[in-house]
Amino acid sequence: MPLVHVALVVVALAFPDSQPARSDCQDWHECRQLALDAAERQDYERFHALAWRTMQTGPKNDPAIMYLLARAQSLSGRPGDALVMLQRLAQLGTKTDAATSDDFRRVRALPGWAQFEAGADSLTQTQPALAPQSQPGERVANRLKPPVAPENSATAAPSPGEPRAVAPGVAPIESLRFTGPAATPAGLAYDGVSRRFIVGDRDGRRLSVVDEFSQHVANLASAQSAGFGNIAALEIDPRQGNLWVVSTDGATADNLAASGGAAAAHTTLHKLQLISGRVLQSFVLPDRHGPARFADVAVTADSTILVLDVSGQRIFRLRPKATDFELAATLNDRPSTIAPAGDALAYVATEDGIVVVDLSSKAATRLKAASDVELGHISRLRWQKGSLVGIQQSDGVYRAVRIILDSTGRRATRRQILDASLPTTDPTAATIAGGVLYYLASGDGAEMVIRKITLP
Repeated sequence: MPLVHVALVVVALAFPDSQPARSDCQDWHECRQLALDAAERQDYERFHALAWRTMQTGPKNDPAIMYLLARAQSLSGRPGDALVMLQRLAQLGTKTDAATSDDFRRVRALPGWAQFEAGADSLTQTQPALAPQSQPGERVANRLKPPVAPENSATAAPSPGEPRAVAPGVAPIESLRFTGPAATPAGLAYDGVSRRFIVGDRDGRRLSVVDEFSQHVANLASAQSAGFGNIAALEIDPRQGNLWVVSTDGATADNLAASGGAAAAHTTLHKLQLISGRVLQSFVLPDRHGPARFADVAVTADSTILVLDVSGQRIFRLRPKATDFELAATLNDRPSTIAPAGDALAYVATEDGIVVVDLSSKAATRLKAASDVELGHISRLRWQKGSLVGIQQSDGVYRAVRIILDSTGRRATRRQILDASLPTTDPTAATIAGGVLYYLASGDGAEMVIRKITLP
């Protein structure tokens, strides 16, 4: 037996690259060094995973880290993502060696490279280009402020005809306009790292990405690449860098509404890599749970995933590293959207109110409200610093609202109207990221408008 043990040790030492690379780095300096080591070994898939981890844990908008990720994206076969990151670097006023480095040859082969190269010089200033030799964590000296965004971008002031927030202390509404393929919007997310919006197309069964600065629209994932059914909702887990999508296959949206979900063949939770749209896992609700239709997905602080089943009036939970759903709670009323507040509490909107669900005890109680606070007909709900923010229909009009809760979180004391008039065909396309409410409105013709409100 001792001889066998020695033999195993010898094999491990003789083939060090056959051992799995470390994936438990916590400090961004360590992650970056491990990424560089992987690049040196030409383990480009590992290089990409560790570079992305460095981006998650390191300083925000650090040019050296962004360049590292762009390099990893190109070498690992993700040139489109690398081009997006190079655009972000150019917008920050940072030059790179992408035009000459062999690491970016796949990017230079893209149809969009010539347009990028032509516009990059107008955005960047005369300063040394970033190159692979940059030291871990090194920042570009005298980093310039990001350039002023185009007039029609999400950081521009609203046009004279654009509505403004009416609640005291709420910032004016800002807008980003874009035109993409004909779509039935369902779900919206914002990635603060790449500065991109992800928009779901319910019937088209695809996800599109919209660059915040250029308003360029590109495909991220589709039914062919990701196995989507009719998309209902999506949410980002910023802690893990994953994108979660729920979809139903086997019935149209109209048939599902008419049948109460019974016509659905499969309802699925999809886990995608956020930066690339690559499918990581798919979780199909087992038949033992009976007919179901997932209508919303949310992520808790510890990366537990909650999905809302509207036909079975249930909440299912998928814990980190779990491979199967567990029933988290059963509801008495038909739900529409879910907003977790911490790891043990969630708020669920129903047709005529909001229910507070204790995920530990599975108890569900109705949220109390002051006499003048209307809580019904909310299509999308999210939690933000002791309040609930969402899209609500009242008198035939959709509005963006903020519901202020008392210290117990069990009573609504006040409702603020953030946007009094929201033209939309699907009010589920709304999200909160970085203290900002983003939601999708209809524009003229094929134009779509992402409205933005910085919350108090």
